Amino acid sequence: MAQVYSRRSFMVGVLSTGLLSSAAGYVLTRREPVTLTLATGSEPTGGGRNLLITLWNELHPDITIVPREINSTTQDQFAKFTENRADIYNLDVIHIRRFADAGRIAPITPRNDISLLDPVRRACEMEDGSGRLWAIPFNSDVGMLYRRVTDKRAADREPELRDVLALDGFIGQLDTIGAQTDEAFVINVLEHALAQDPLILDQDGVLSTSLTQWQGALKPLAEAMRSGRIKTRTSEEDTIRAFQQEHLRYMRNWPVWFPGVDREERARPDTAEIRLSRLPIGILGGQNLAVAADSPHREAAEQVIHFLTDTPAQKLLATYGFAPTGLDAYIDAQLKETAPHLAMVRDAIEDARPRPMTAGYAEFAERFKEHTYAYLHRGEQLTQRFVNDIQEALK
Repeated sequence: MAQVYSRRSFMVGVLSTGLLSSAAGYVLTRREPVTLTLATGSEPTGGGRNLLITLWNELHPDITIVPREINSTTQDQFAKFTENRADIYNLDVIHIRRFADAGRIAPITPRNDISLLDPVRRACEMEDGSGRLWAIPFNSDVGMLYRRVTDKRAADREPELRDVLALDGFIGQLDTIGAQTDEAFVINVLEHALAQDPLILDQDGVLSTSLTQWQGALKPLAEAMRSGRIKTRTSEEDTIRAFQQEHLRYMRNWPVWFPGVDREERARPDTAEIRLSRLPIGILGGQNLAVAADSPHREAAEQVIHFLTDTPAQKLLATYGFAPTGLDAYIDAQLKETAPHLAMVRDAIEDARPRPMTAGYAEFAERFKEHTYAYLHRGEQLTQRFVNDIQEALK
């Protein structure tokens, strides 16, 4: 795979050709120029999203996209995004329901036959059976297990997350220092619980309310943390630094970081490569583009969204590490050759579980974090109050 990274510029050029053809289909006849504000968080790596926006702007001088980066967390994304005027929102998957319930986004009909993966589509669908979506998926995401390989000739059994807890050298986002890192902690805890008990969270994002079930699902993680066998960090970036500096064997992280981590590790004489494997059941993540209900330029905003989420755009984002949302990108011959790990990412997404898709998610996440952090880091036992609190938040 050494040539994967040297061929990125070639891949971007090839895929941009497809984008040029795609862009021709998104032309509106306008009497005056329009500027669309896109409210979004920061881009974690590579610049792929910015490249798409730049390409649109160069090809459509009458409809200009202006990104407005808004620093927000799980708890305050709704408040911070809605206090800024925008035409398009780039929403984390867990916020779609709250924006929809508040009447802040308008339904949109998918175009281009983008063949979304089932869990990705379900997270955005309206409940009226119309086939319309509250937002069009921009990129998907799911937790993955990284492992360091020092000798390609040696047997390398693909591990299970629950088995890794009994070994030394695992690190994940299992600590938090505040709102900026709380969500990573919540997701990691849910993934470890699912590795022990797949019934703890179902395919519709409904959580178990059995205290006994939660105690059993989290006990192995608590024991591994207290024994010192595994290491904890607060963010994806901190986790990567520790994985590299301490030459650890296993790491939980998102697939978007894989190209950069693998490229850096291959330069080390004591690492042959980094391999990905799926978790037994990962947590579904991703960003989604929605039209603001109060935008005076809804038709133009829809055209932009269709361009940014079309199959050529998905292929380009994949070269920057992002997980595509639709089947066509995963079966593309060029991507299968240059990014073979995407096949495993697709499998993981198709079996991923969503977090509770309710308007009260932020409050749930805060309460879930408080109880599970106290249990895992301070040894305070989970009690019926834990179940009562999460039930109350999700009403």
